[in-house]
Amino acid sequence: MQIIWIFLLPILGLLLDALIVKVFPKAKFKGYDILPLFFIPACQLLTTLKHKPSFLPYGFLFYFILILIVTIKIAVQNKNISMKKTLRQLWDYLIACSVFWYVGLFIVVLL
Repeated sequence: MQIIWIFLLPILGLLLDALIVKVFPKAKFKGYDILPLFFIPACQLLTTLKHKPSFLPYGFLFYFILILIVTIKIAVQNKNISMKKTLRQLWDYLIACSVFWYVGLFIVVLL
């Protein structure tokens, strides 16, 4: 059952992405903004299935949270840095990294 969720979670994320784009075509957020919420748990399922160390996806998420905290602190101190723009760039980074993390982990662990 767990292997089904490894494939199903990213597919559900992509389907929800398409649905959000169709329902809210002119929104400031994009449908792919929700992808990390589906890809990171799928990474955890991959490592659990193969009995590999499960710190990989959570270490990745923890690293991102630390970057977020440091960036917000710098943005508040320097006041001329747009916090909204900084948060958006960091979230875009998380989106890209979570997709590549899932694909890379899938190749390394399952193949």
